[in-house]
Amino acid sequence: MDPKRLAEAADPEVLGRFLVELPDAPHTHQPRVDQYKGHRIAIETHYEITVDGTPVPVHLTVGNDGNVHCHALPEYEFVSAVDMVRVLIDTYPDDFPAVPGPAGGTGDRRGGTGLGVEGG
Repeated sequence: MDPKRLAEAADPEVLGRFLVELPDAPHTHQPRVDQYKGHRIAIETHYEITVDGTPVPVHLTVGNDGNVHCHALPEYEFVSAVDMVRVLIDTYPDDFPAVPGPAGGTGDRRGGTGLGVEGG
C-alpha cells in the first residue's frame, strides 16, 4: 500500500469514522479458556463502561495474562480497563468533551468521530 494512503487511513479521525460505519458484530461472549492440571478453566466476563454517566460502546477483552485489549485501539495492550479508558479519552477527545461541574456528573455527548458516544 502507498505510504501516504496508509498514513491517511491510520489517522484517528479517519479510522474512527471507518470503524463506526462497520456493522455491529454479534456480541458473543467467548470465555477465556485455560487448561490446568487436567482441568478446563473457562471464565466469562461482561464490562459496562461509562464516562460522566454516559455509556461507552466499546468492546474489550481480557486475555489469560490479565491484559486488556480494545477494538477501538487495536495496537494497544493495557494492564487495566481504567488505563484503556484513559487512552480512549486521549485518542478520541471529541467523544469526551469536558464536563463542567463535579466529576461523575452527566455531560453533553455531541459530535465525535470514533466511538459513537452520543447523548445529551
